[in-house]
Order: sequence, then structure tokens, then C-alpha cells
Amino acid sequence: MFDYQLLKVEKKIKNLCNRGFFDKRHIFLFGVSDNTRQTITLLRACNLEPEAVLDNDSRKQGTFCSGLPVIALEAVKNAWDPENMFVICSAYWSEMSAQLRETGVMQKNILVLSEKESFLGCFYQAAIGKRIYQRLTKIYGDVPVFVCPYTGTGDVYLIGTFWKQYIEKNRVHDYVFLVISKACEKIARLFDIKNVVIFQRKVECVWLLRYYMLCPDKVRLVVLNDSWKQLHTDPLEGLRGYKGLEFTQLFRKFVFDLSDTVHPLHPHLEKSYQKSKKTFRELGLREGRTVILSPYSNTLADLPGSFWIRLSEKLMRAGFLVCTNSGGESEPAVDGTKLVCFSLDLAPGIVESAGYFIGIRSGLCDVISGTDARKVILYHARERFFHCSTYEYFSLRRMELCDDAVEITFEQGDDDLIGKVVEAVMLNTKQEKEKTNITRRQKQS
Repeated sequence: MFDYQLLKVEKKIKNLCNRGFFDKRHIFLFGVSDNTRQTITLLRACNLEPEAVLDNDSRKQGTFCSGLPVIALEAVKNAWDPENMFVICSAYWSEMSAQLRETGVMQKNILVLSEKESFLGCFYQAAIGKRIYQRLTKIYGDVPVFVCPYTGTGDVYLIGTFWKQYIEKNRVHDYVFLVISKACEKIARLFDIKNVVIFQRKVECVWLLRYYMLCPDKVRLVVLNDSWKQLHTDPLEGLRGYKGLEFTQLFRKFVFDLSDTVHPLHPHLEKSYQKSKKTFRELGLREGRTVILSPYSNTLADLPGSFWIRLSEKLMRAGFLVCTNSGGESEPAVDGTKLVCFSLDLAPGIVESAGYFIGIRSGLCDVISGTDARKVILYHARERFFHCSTYEYFSLRRMELCDDAVEITFEQGDDDLIGKVVEAVMLNTKQEKEKTNITRRQKQS
């Protein structure tokens, strides 16, 4: 959901929590989505832990969403029990509510957090968006305004890998590059993008795009997304994953109109590496013997906490320092590991110094994809992204971001998966030892 919608949902959940609405309730969310993941985070901020996430898609059942099991509605014992509360934050809330009612769930036990917007409200937002655009032109002049409308750092990183080729092809010399978060700004600055501006409030992005939709001929605005839903009905959904059309291919063609001979370019990180070396030492990490875990994802299926605990125990017994990368209070450290927080612009250097990275596929994986480190990336085998699996669509290798990552698909976080991950890490350790021995023998000879 857009950030201004998220603020409304957050306020509503807090008010209900303060009134005791969730007391002695078993909470279930309906539908695996970004909205659901955001709602789970808000509930946990109020010390509420949901039971599970419901989904009608059998391919998603048996996976995990923000650490919660994904199950069918039929798996909920006595769904009609008044102690059960079903939370919905989806455009399909009407159909979901009807399905719950058919199983005997009372309407008062269904909490719908989705809202419909009025035309008058959108028109008012466009008027505010006009003032935002005028403010930008007053500062920077009548130059093209490029908008990154999402908080996804992976999307911004992918834009950066094509930015130099794009502006050279179109002979763009001056421009404004708008992002909606500090994290996205840091990613953009890795690529030496000029005039990076953060919206003063995230909702301003929505207002600016409302003006663009109402008066497209009065602005020089380009939305850097292959198919942003706020602007239209997402016509490219039907192409995602179709006959091998994955993330990079769609961005290259439909965002930048570049040929297939143009490939992503990682940024030069000399300055960033200097800063990251200092942060690495301050964090007390071991160079070449630290494993950084990234167990959180805002988009794709993840793994339960028990998996990461068992994995980290095995790695620590093998002599590694194991850390959990965290982006905030909603991302706690895996039990027994060291919690480390660092800005995204320092992530490549820190991961390279650490030597090892293990994570669920997320935007952070894009950011560190070009590093000289052992990268183990995990994807749920049955999770789909439109016409293909999430592995097929988001694979770092298929996206042309790197060819040295170990990418593993899994069904569940069992001992077999732990064994594969540890084997991938230890194989690299063995190779590094062999390289060291060869170098030593060469020096002796």
C-alpha cells in the first residue's frame, strides 16, 4: 500500500489496540501480499503476534510470510469461533469477506483495513501535486523530473545500473531525481546520480503523480517503473515471467528502452569502501570470517526464526562470527547472533569485508550482488511471480547482476536446506584456503 495509506492503517490498528479490540483474539491475516507484510509489522509493533496468513493459492500454502505459516482457510479449526479475528488489507476485500462469511465467521470478526478513494479527493491531491512540481521547477529550472515512486531499494539499484547508458543515449544533461526514502537516496548516490531529492513527506509522491495524471502535458515527468499501478491498470502484469521475461529485461525495455546488448553496470565504490572499512572495524566484525544473515524480505516468502537459529548455531560451531543485518525495530537479531545495522551505501563494502552473506531474496541482495564475497541467496521453490517462479524472475544470475552467487530453492527450512547452505559456505572456505596455500608456495619458491 502507498505510504499515506499505511499511516492510516497504522493509526487505525493503534486505536483498536488501545480500546482492547484484539484482546484474547487469535489473529489471522487473509492474502499473502506486501500489504499483509506491512500489516503484520504494525501488529507486532503493538505486541500482537498473528497466528497465520490465509491464502487460497495452494502454491503459497506451506510457505511463510513474515515468519508466519501460510495456510488454507479450511485449516483454521472452528473458524467461526468468536475468539478468531480475520484481518484483510487487500483490493479483494469484498470477495475475501464473503468467503469468510460462508464459513460461518461473523462480520464483527472481520476487520477490513482497505479503503476506496473518491474522485474529489484525488482532484484535491492533484492540486497539491501542482504546487510540488512548481516548487521543483523554481529550484532546478524546467528540467526533466525522474520519479522513483517506491521504497524498494532493489528497484532503485537496478535503475542505477542502467542510468549512465540511459542518460547518454537520450542526451540528458540536467535533471531532478526524486526518491521517497533516505535508503533510496543512498542507493542513488552510489551511482553518482545528480540532484537526488527526497520528498519531504512520502505522500507527496502520490500527490505529484496525481497532478501528472491530470495534466500530463504540463509537466516534464518520467516515472521510472515498468508499470506503476497508481498510473494505470498495470498492463505489463501479463508479461512478467512470460517466456523468460524477467526483472532486468522488463526494466531495460519498458523503463529505459535500451537494447538487449546493454547490460547492468555496478557502481564504482572506492569512496564507499573507505567508509565501510571504518564501520566494519567499529562493529567489531572479523574480516573474511563473518557471516551476515539477512532473514527479512518485504516481498518474497521467507523462513521461520527456528531455521535461522539452527543455521547460525552450525556456522558458529564452524568458527564463524554470525550477524543479523537489521533495518529497524521490526527486524530483531536471530537468537545468539550479533545485531548489526549499517546504511545501504556501506553494505557492499561491509559484506565484502565480512566475506559471507546468506539471505532471503530481497533488495539488499541487489545492492551487494557485485561484491567479492560468498553470497547464498534463498528462494521458496513453490512461490510464483505471475508467469514464473520467484527464482526465475528475481535470480541475480538471470538479472545479469552477478554470476558467482549460490542460489538455492527450498520447500521448507529443514536440515536438508541447512546442510546445503553450510556446504556452500564451507566450500568457499576450502577454496580460499587452497588459494592461500598456492600463494604461500609460490612465494617460497
